[in-house]
Amino acid sequence: MDLNNLSIFNMANTEMAYLTERQKVLATNIANANTPHYLPQDLEKPSFANVLRTSLPMTVTNEKHLSGLPSRNGGFRLYTPKSDTALTIDGNGVVLEDQMNEASKTKSDYNRVLTIYGKYKTMLQTANTKINA
Repeated sequence: MDLNNLSIFNMANTEMAYLTERQKVLATNIANANTPHYLPQDLEKPSFANVLRTSLPMTVTNEKHLSGLPSRNGGFRLYTPKSDTALTIDGNGVVLEDQMNEASKTKSDYNRVLTIYGKYKTMLQTANTKINA
């Protein structure tokens, strides 16, 4: 059985891919904390509608019915958040404490999704064992 065909696993994979990419962006921000004129970046969180659209494909009878939903590209948009703190003398906008805090939250979120993924996998394996017995 291919677990990626099940919507819960597909959504978990999408979330883990986002969190992995976000961790890379945060690590880049931390690595550039002393780079002059560097502004921290972040990834835009995929909307719930976009996750549903990529994991649960819908049949559209008219293109205008779902015009408000994001595109199906599944990519993550990199952006520079508006800073609420002053830049350093050399124009750097990275606040290490904030970046480390965000990296910690991202790690916790990843572990949460990984736990959910594992629990559902175990549940399916248990159900499959009961059927075959």
